[in-house]
Amino acid sequence: MKSKKFNPGKSITIFFVFFAAVFFALGLWQIERGQAKSKIIAQFNSNLKEEPSYLSQTSMKWDRVFVDGSWHSAEQVLIDNVINNGIAGYKVLTPLKISDTDKFILVDRGWMPQKEFRNDLPNIDIQDSSVRVRGILEDPELGFVLSDNLLTEAWPKVSQTKNIDVIRKAYDKDLLPFILVAEPVLRESLEHIRIVPSTMMPVKHYGYSAQWFTMWLAICLMYIWIGFKKNEE
Repeated sequence: MKSKKFNPGKSITIFFVFFAAVFFALGLWQIERGQAKSKIIAQFNSNLKEEPSYLSQTSMKWDRVFVDGSWHSAEQVLIDNVINNGIAGYKVLTPLKISDTDKFILVDRGWMPQKEFRNDLPNIDIQDSSVRVRGILEDPELGFVLSDNLLTEAWPKVSQTKNIDVIRKAYDKDLLPFILVAEPVLRESLEHIRIVPSTMMPVKHYGYSAQWFTMWLAICLMYIWIGFKKNEE
């Protein structure tokens, strides 16, 4: 009986090694992403249970804090295309001048629906009164944008992103590098949308990882089959 030899050939082997390595690496990368997201969510949920501490230089993203200050309503920002229960609207960011300092922080007061015509902006006027704000510090990523023109010219400005690095360019103030998402207990609070620390949950990353490893297994089996099949010809 003639024994089968494994000889897939040089070109097939190069093809296999390249794609097998890529698929396996992508599978591992998705596992690492899932684990990182799990840590972020665990830290976020833990912070929600903590008593808020006063906003300071050591405060970090997802910290629960409070701060005293006064509204500066003349220079507010509307975050465009925020969907809430299937309805398009805006997140409203209002500068708060922090008491006894020259620093400001943008406060996310909540959500408002769009009006019938997009050029007709909602009324977001508030009194420039003193207030204590409690909430979670957020530092949103830029995300996918279709244009370089992310902010309109006139106040209140309409922004296509909630990224603080983009929005800070519109101000000539000493603005902190966070957005304070206010808890819905203020007189000036609008409709609250629950914060989601990640748009993609860990289980999704693990699902993608399983897909990459399945493709890795498939190409390994195909390589073995071709290696023996080619020898029969």
